[in-house]
Amino acid sequence: MTHIEIGGLIIALLFTLLILGMPIAFSLLTSGMVGIFLTRGSAGFEYLISTFPYSHVSNFAYVVIPLFLLMSHMAFATGVSARAFEAANKFTAGLQGGLAVATIFACAIFSTVSGSSIATAAAIAKVAIPEMRAAGYSDKLAAGCVAVGGTLGVLIPPSSILIIYGLATGTSIVQLFTGALLPGALTAVAYVLGIVVMGRLNPLSVGGQKDHPRFNITDRFKGLLLTWEALVLFVLVVGSIYLGIATPNEAAAVGAFVAIIMAMARRGRFNILWHGLRESSAITSSVFALIIGAGMFSLALTTTRLPVEIAVWVSSLDVPIPVLLILILLPFLVLGAFIDGISMILLMMPIVFPIIEQVGVHPVLFGVLVVKVVEIGLITPPVGLNVFVVKGAVSDLDLKHVFLGCLPFLAIELMLIVLLISVPQLVLWPLG
Repeated sequence: MTHIEIGGLIIALLFTLLILGMPIAFSLLTSGMVGIFLTRGSAGFEYLISTFPYSHVSNFAYVVIPLFLLMSHMAFATGVSARAFEAANKFTAGLQGGLAVATIFACAIFSTVSGSSIATAAAIAKVAIPEMRAAGYSDKLAAGCVAVGGTLGVLIPPSSILIIYGLATGTSIVQLFTGALLPGALTAVAYVLGIVVMGRLNPLSVGGQKDHPRFNITDRFKGLLLTWEALVLFVLVVGSIYLGIATPNEAAAVGAFVAIIMAMARRGRFNILWHGLRESSAITSSVFALIIGAGMFSLALTTTRLPVEIAVWVSSLDVPIPVLLILILLPFLVLGAFIDGISMILLMMPIVFPIIEQVGVHPVLFGVLVVKVVEIGLITPPVGLNVFVVKGAVSDLDLKHVFLGCLPFLAIELMLIVLLISVPQLVLWPLG
């Protein structure tokens, strides 16, 4: 059996194990171990099994993962989500569809400290959906705008998905954060414009012609002060990274420490810290299991030289780069409907990233495009995680209504992907 055939065999084994229901981390690890055994023999297999798991994750760069997760949990404990919605509502009050617009802005604000779509959707859903229902909004629009607004958590820095992509591909996290800032803002604005259009086409979906409260400039300024914790954390973390004052690891450590102080000062209970440590540790363990499994699979696949052969073959095709990017992203759209973003990136990067390098696509551009596709997966049936998170936060919602409410925003996401592929400078302009 040639090495190329072994490469095809372990990919087939991987997807077979996934279909049979084995957890993704263990499917990757098992497939990688089989590939290593077939290409390197028993001696190489025994050596790698005994040394690889530790050596692969002992990289200091991985410290950023648990630190950002801890910061996210502590920020949630301070109640930033509720105050972000209140502040945004004071600025958008008086607009038709103002509560839905406020929801998008609140998601954007909370995303700057959470780095997680699930945390963002769960936090905002409990606050925003009851308010929109009371104002007469349809369940479709109310739930849909929260589910899609939550996806901003995977794009707006500090994004956990961008961090995982950067570590998996060796791409600068600082450049990824810089490149994602404008697309994140564009996505939020596009959602808002979509809500305005939906409100004009169907006024009943945003409460009809009911009188909306208005706030003066003083009230709005006071509302803005409610978000001071998010602003402080964003400046400390993302601002220090952009300005070159701190590395991502250092910024994450400072952000986590300040978030702990904020949470404990506001709540005054040490169990807040214990809960945050427990939750972030559990998620960190899951992520590191995926990293080890993906690393073993990537090593085995690299040994077979299959990714290199595929990359050479793809680069020889007479296909424009935009078309090639769309073809590469299509499998992500399919996978995104079934698995979470971190798993999808760690699963696919060993296969597709050599192609991206071979054809000369900037890794930062590709990273942002992958995150956009992850956003779509979060609101796409049958396993749109954000949809189920919103349903879990507001239990009397009809799941069908949440999915239907996401459909208009799905079209917006696809248009944004086409825009970023057509105008890559929207991502790459800060990089020179």
